[in-house]
Amino acid sequence: MIEIIPKKEVVAASLRLLRDISSKSISEIKRASKIGAAIRSFEIFGRNWETERVELVRIHGLAKSFSEVPFVFYDPEFSEELSLEEMKSKFEFWRSIELETQRNCDLENGCISSPEDFEPHDDEWA
Repeated sequence: MIEIIPKKEVVAASLRLLRDISSKSISEIKRASKIGAAIRSFEIFGRNWETERVELVRIHGLAKSFSEVPFVFYDPEFSEELSLEEMKSKFEFWRSIELETQRNCDLENGCISSPEDFEPHDDEWA
């Protein structure tokens, strides 16, 4: 799971972005900021992964456009904040898992006879 947590000092200019990311109210965002709570969570390879991965990449792109990002990416499994570079690495890692799974399924189901014949089932997103 990856969580989006607003930084402690949320300025008014950041609230619009944080509302866009989470659809939470301003008061909920301010409360989350004070206590360090998540305003959005993404379950990796969960039921809605195909749409959530696109949204997570979009949020990452938004973060890269700010000189001072008003939130952090947080990995609760390891209790650590992730930099933008670390998130990019995670995207690439998750994509490699997807492609490996697709290739293995194609091999097991007889769709391809060797790993070299594999073609991804979906567009690149990472």
